[in-house]
Amino acid sequence: MYNAGVFESEEKLSLTKVASILETANTACFTVCFRTKVDESLIKEKLSSIKAADLKDKTKLRALSKTLIEGKETVIVGRLSKAAGKLGRSLIIDLPT
Repeated sequence: MYNAGVFESEEKLSLTKVASILETANTACFTVCFRTKVDESLIKEKLSSIKAADLKDKTKLRALSKTLIEGKETVIVGRLSKAAGKLGRSLIIDLPT
């Protein structure tokens, strides 16, 4: 199949399960959605944009803390070019969406 947008279900998987699936993927197209590592610049930007009144509101404070600990959501549509073993770095070719 050469279309990463056609799928039966969505699953949340552990990193080891994703690595084992990638090893057997061959040239199949896939879509992966993940959260990137939180970077310092994003935290500085979020903290500089809040007001003191926002810190007193519990719902706003919870929303702020959630955005600070979660990274940016990223979606990759691609195919495996070269696998580098269990949990190693693999070469993925990014396909246009």
